[in-house]
Amino acid sequence: MNRTAAAQRPSLIRAAIAVSPRSLSPGEGLRAAASCAVVVAAAGLLHTPILAWAAIAAFWTCLADPGGPNRDRVRALAGFTLLSGAFAVAGAAAAAQGWPWATAVVFLCALIGSAVRVYGAAARQIGTLAVVACVVAVDHHTPTLAALGEFAAAYLGGCAWAMLLALSIWRIHPFRPARTGVATVYRSLAAMAAGLARLDAGAAPRDWVLHAQRYRHAVRSAIETGRATLDRTLRGRGLAAPLERLLLGLDRAERVFARLIALSDLRQHASASGPQERLALRRLAMVLYRQAHAFAAGNEEGAPWRRSLDRLDGLIGTLGGTQVAAGLRAIVDQLRSAGETPDIQPAARRSWLAPLRAQLSWRSEVLRHALRCAVATAGAVMLSHILGLPYAYWMAMAVVLVLQPSVATTWPRALERAVGSVLGGALAALLGLVLHTPLALTAAVFPLAIATMAVRPVNYGLFVFFLTPLFVLVIELSQPGASEPALAWMRALYNVLGSAIGVLGGLLLWPSREGRQLRPALAAAIEANGRYAALAFAPDRDEAAIDAARRAAGLASGNAEAVHGRTLLEAWWQRDALDAALSIVILARQLAGAAAAAWLHHPDGAEDAAFGRWIGAETAALAEALRRGTALPTAVPPPDGAAGDPERSRLMQEVVLLRAAAEHLVPG
Repeated sequence: MNRTAAAQRPSLIRAAIAVSPRSLSPGEGLRAAASCAVVVAAAGLLHTPILAWAAIAAFWTCLADPGGPNRDRVRALAGFTLLSGAFAVAGAAAAAQGWPWATAVVFLCALIGSAVRVYGAAARQIGTLAVVACVVAVDHHTPTLAALGEFAAAYLGGCAWAMLLALSIWRIHPFRPARTGVATVYRSLAAMAAGLARLDAGAAPRDWVLHAQRYRHAVRSAIETGRATLDRTLRGRGLAAPLERLLLGLDRAERVFARLIALSDLRQHASASGPQERLALRRLAMVLYRQAHAFAAGNEEGAPWRRSLDRLDGLIGTLGGTQVAAGLRAIVDQLRSAGETPDIQPAARRSWLAPLRAQLSWRSEVLRHALRCAVATAGAVMLSHILGLPYAYWMAMAVVLVLQPSVATTWPRALERAVGSVLGGALAALLGLVLHTPLALTAAVFPLAIATMAVRPVNYGLFVFFLTPLFVLVIELSQPGASEPALAWMRALYNVLGSAIGVLGGLLLWPSREGRQLRPALAAAIEANGRYAALAFAPDRDEAAIDAARRAAGLASGNAEAVHGRTLLEAWWQRDALDAALSIVILARQLAGAAAAAWLHHPDGAEDAAFGRWIGAETAALAEALRRGTALPTAVPPPDGAAGDPERSRLMQEVVLLRAAAEHLVPG
């Protein structure tokens, strides 16, 4: 298995830099471009350079918009306006008092802005952008109270304009994020079925491993993202009829996913497969693709995917009584079932102080990252002022945006930002040679803002590539006479320096090592998948318990794979340990696949409680040894007669191979 794991090891660059072309968002780009370009045009027509700050604030407000129900968006955008406004005004006021004051204010704002990540992803984005506003404002001197008031009015006015545009003039359909989330789940299931159709029963084990790695984590991530989006929508809108249909669709998708996993295991270990099976799988993929389109369009009960389902049903009848045909029939029956609305309750709200209290410990990763970010950002500001560098806030801004909680995620972000800044600087310099009038500069801001926001979910490097010339042009409008090529190359240089400082900060300032989390994550994956496999053999089957165990196993496997990927970026030279860790992730997924096949093959219960207890006990013992870093316990033989069934034999083999892989990660 170590050889198989070594064959699946991704290249560092491919593992580091994520690209998601399907996430392209031109609509979001148009709205952000309108909010920014209108203010830029007003600044040019009124000859009021200070309005460039309003344009920048409007653009940042669009970046801070988390989407979802309007109630959540109002709370997030109002919080960003207040926090970033306070940080920006504090930075501008401190700049007039000298660089020691500016450095102190940046330290305090970076500490607070980084600590708010305890409230979730939206709060993390808001805090990061607020710190960026502070470090940029530090470079804007306001020698008088009148100048400071003018600056504050322009900044807050830009935030208010973007909020008005986002929440009233250019609104997002309240159920669109939820529809998109469920549609993404069905699209991922369709891709999984299409990938399964490309594999034959005689395919090499490596191909089946690649299929599981590529699709299972993607589907599980899509389901959890869709679940979170539906939860936010439910909290904001209540259980309306469209939301009820989406909840039913997500529940069906969860069950179809389980049957696809079982089908994959059955086909992998089948003696042969014919072209009719692959044709049926391709038609299943088409059904799921059309169902995804129906969810995205708000037409969940549409006819096209149902006609495709009828044709698939007829094709399955020609496959005979094989296990694969039974698996496909189970998926069709699940897609036809009306189901009952899942009893989903919105997450209970906690006191806003509770997450902060939980982090008041030096062992807290959030607290250490906040201090790391504060020290590195303040150090960059101090260095730039000591050296007297113009526009040096770009360096501090790069530190804020590059520095991540772990080294493994910091250096890929630094690489993307450095490369994107250099290429974006070249584009800005080219634009500076051909654009000379305020009208021409304003006209260029609009498409750049569209591109910047549209590619933001696709790839961070692309985002920086378009963001660089956008900011250079806005600064040129606020400071007429500045040289665009000089600004562009200075920004590129400062971004490279800031990225380097961010990487050094991650390495030297209380570093968080992913390797420390690897064994606990692997232990959790083994334990969760073993618990799911044990439940598949329980005589009195509890479907709700099996569903919960299957979800927990998928989440644990996905987390272990993610931790392994980050550890690979951080300690790529530890080949043997990393290969063993990847083998455990692969085997844990195969354990779940064999259990799902047993669950599908024996719908009334496998009725072998002793074998189920043996799997649960063996995997729990392996997980505990990995978690504690102790020698593996003596293996307990399986119950008599367990090897007489194909599913039991495969599960026994997976447990034995898991033990062999775990031996490389524990003493003795």
